[in-house]
Amino acid sequence: MLINLEILDIKSIEADNKIEYLDEKNIVTDMMLRRRLTRNSRIALYLTNLLDAWDMPVVIGSAFGEVVETFDIINSIDISQTVSPTSFQNSVHNTPASYLSIVGKNTQYVTTVSDIEDTANSVLSVGAIKSIEHNKLLLIVVDAMDFDHFDDLNKCGVTKKECGVAMIVQQTSKAPTIRLEQEKFTGYSPSIWAMLEIMQKMSNFENIIQIKI
Repeated sequence: MLINLEILDIKSIEADNKIEYLDEKNIVTDMMLRRRLTRNSRIALYLTNLLDAWDMPVVIGSAFGEVVETFDIINSIDISQTVSPTSFQNSVHNTPASYLSIVGKNTQYVTTVSDIEDTANSVLSVGAIKSIEHNKLLLIVVDAMDFDHFDDLNKCGVTKKECGVAMIVQQTSKAPTIRLEQEKFTGYSPSIWAMLEIMQKMSNFENIIQIKI
């Protein structure tokens, strides 16, 4: 089955280490809630705010999930310290999806996808399937990996430790204008390559991709 998705808007952000500005104070006015946010959640919220896409179904993908919080938990255990309840609470893959729902008061469909290096492609596939029943959707892929000893574990040549791409899509009967060829992007996690390829091939006219499901 082939489904064509029109990309209505797209935003991205990245940094070699931590992204310096994510506008958290304006996006999340509750200080206690803001302090609990993970890096993935902050990036997802920032991109959602840029797109003004608070009240729509969401598919969010992350290859490695909350690896920063997971590292903190493992490190605490290793040095015989008490595990942070906040880190434990935030250590699951659907943490950014939860904060998107809470902050945006979004009661629509929200799901999380994790498929390691194929995460972006899987997000696009799930988005295509959900476009059958939803008019517009927000698709996000984000990974934050700025934690101690990352460089010791990094086997993929990733230099962008924080990166996120978000887009608003809707199903269309128009012919595709962008052909995805699974291009590689040096320095970026493979989990986000498909989104970066879309951004690279965007034009000032209609931007339509075809997804096979």
